[in-house]
Amino acid sequence: MPVAGTRRLCRMGLVAVLVTALCILTLLDSPPARLPDPPTDPPPTPGGEPPGTRSIVAYSWARRLALDYRPTKQCDGNGTRGMALNAYKLPGTKWLETIPGQLFLYSAHLDLRIAGYPSIRVIGVKRGVLPSSALFCTIWYWENERMLSLSVEALISTIWLDEWGETVDNYIGILVNCQLPLDGSIRHTSRVHVSLSSCYENASHSLTIRSEFGDETFIDRKRRQQFTLCIKGLDFDEDISHKLIAFVELHRILGAQFFYFYVFNVHENVLKVLRLYERSNVVRWFTLDLPGDLPNEKTARRRFFNEDIWTKRRMELIPYNHCFYENIYHSEFVVPIDIDEAIVPTRRKTWHELLLDERAKLGRSFKDFASYSVRNAYFFPELQNKNQTDRSAGLDEKLRRSVEYTDYLDTMRTASISPEGDSVKSFVSTKRALTVHNHYALTTLNPSTRRAHHLDSNDVLKHHHRACDSRHLDCDLLMEDVRIDESALRYANELKTRMKIALADLDALS
Repeated sequence: MPVAGTRRLCRMGLVAVLVTALCILTLLDSPPARLPDPPTDPPPTPGGEPPGTRSIVAYSWARRLALDYRPTKQCDGNGTRGMALNAYKLPGTKWLETIPGQLFLYSAHLDLRIAGYPSIRVIGVKRGVLPSSALFCTIWYWENERMLSLSVEALISTIWLDEWGETVDNYIGILVNCQLPLDGSIRHTSRVHVSLSSCYENASHSLTIRSEFGDETFIDRKRRQQFTLCIKGLDFDEDISHKLIAFVELHRILGAQFFYFYVFNVHENVLKVLRLYERSNVVRWFTLDLPGDLPNEKTARRRFFNEDIWTKRRMELIPYNHCFYENIYHSEFVVPIDIDEAIVPTRRKTWHELLLDERAKLGRSFKDFASYSVRNAYFFPELQNKNQTDRSAGLDEKLRRSVEYTDYLDTMRTASISPEGDSVKSFVSTKRALTVHNHYALTTLNPSTRRAHHLDSNDVLKHHHRACDSRHLDCDLLMEDVRIDESALRYANELKTRMKIALADLDALS
């Protein structure tokens, strides 16, 4: 053999040895460390919030990626079958059932947040224990104006924690990770199917992969909004249209730029409000239903959720995570929140200013967290002096009724503030979270990232405007000690002006 050829073989052999050594060192790196335990919520009560999350084992980033990696397999001859037939639509139509009675898919999203580790994230629901054999993702993609497909083993994680309640025979949310080739050769993904079949053939029975703005999304981050609100399934017969306007306008003052609403059943006037804001590109809203044999008739669904609060809690996480993944490139933070709540700073006017202060306090460690949590204070209507007219002074009768009805400007609250981890709501980072709960980031993208940092209650509180429920709260004790809190009154004039304009626009639509 020529000398040059021998040298070439030697160099290749040395490279192979170095690569092997690097892989071994990666897999054998430092022992896992435990993350600090977050504060634990009080024991669960029927209808109460789930207890606090457990600590997780943090592996190094490289080790996590190595363990999660699954090679892809190119599929032959099944790229376009059925592509024009019965294409699955956006959420709000129906679930995609891929294992009868067991696996239901809701939405799919391209995730390029980890450099060199592209993935498709599929949000779905499983019922009971899935088959012990592997599940596979079949992914259709475009290459040189041809539709091709590949298959990869699916990685399944639940959007829940075991200690929150037994889930063996129940419906529970899942996140499916479908690994794309690491060389980045596949970018123009189109559809995905998850089931027991490798290289599934019928592309019409699949989900559209959400990647709204194409490659420019991942290049031009200057267009990213700062805050998007996620509001779980609305289910009200009452006409809460004026309350909804006040909710949207107050949070726009605070800094929210976009709102995702999910709708089970609402009054026609509420739909008019959603359509009004949709026209101005402030709101996106989706009709919502339940998978499998869960009830979707209004009365039956409400009765079921009232009797099975844990299934209700689990199903609430589907729209929250859909909202999160819809916004991983559009917003810096998503905020899962209810329409009877408002996150109100005490020393600053906006959320942007609040988090700027927190960044200055924490320095580099600000990025160690996947969510920034705000503690809860109750503004029970029973505490308010309904004879007060300061907040609605100078308004016409219609607007006065609207402002008074919303209660967002109430000033009497309980002195007791909920403990850290209990009933909090959070600014969830779209760069650092993997899944979200209605209170905080549930799991993190990087295992070494901590789930939640609690903001100082002297800087900000979540104002919770709800009637006191003696089944779950000690109302007498909570209302023994009260405080005057006028922090929301700073927004009164601007809120009144905004509501007047919105109500006029709503009347124009009628």
